[in-house]
Amino acid sequence: MRSPIAKSAAALYLGTAVFATVVASPWHPVSTAPGESEPLTAKDAGAHYGEAAGAVLVCSGLRITPAVAELRARYQGADLAEFDAQAAKILGAWRDTLTCQHADSPSDCKLSQQLSCRQALQDIGPSGTKVRGLVEPIE
Repeated sequence: MRSPIAKSAAALYLGTAVFATVVASPWHPVSTAPGESEPLTAKDAGAHYGEAAGAVLVCSGLRITPAVAELRARYQGADLAEFDAQAAKILGAWRDTLTCQHADSPSDCKLSQQLSCRQALQDIGPSGTKVRGLVEPIE
């Protein structure tokens, strides 16, 4: 049987995988990954934004890039409301990871944080497989 922290880490991992892609504006579609041209919805873009905000909150070795602010600036009206709602939802999951809400022990908490940070860097880091360049390592 999985511990609650393992379940939380898995949920965060799956959530990260679902929302880490790239933002598209109605005027300038942005590809989700190399070789793809499928634009993202406001919900998907908001998830990336929330992931970036959460990653820098939990992962001491990461910082956001200007691309994060540019991401939000692409949306207005109802799309912006959808973007913000999804960003808040994802950021909330990261805050739960930071405060160890679902951890059985300190080691479970640390493992969940490490896995989440590793996944965020893989998905939205400089060589991100979903969206490149939303976060970068602090040098």
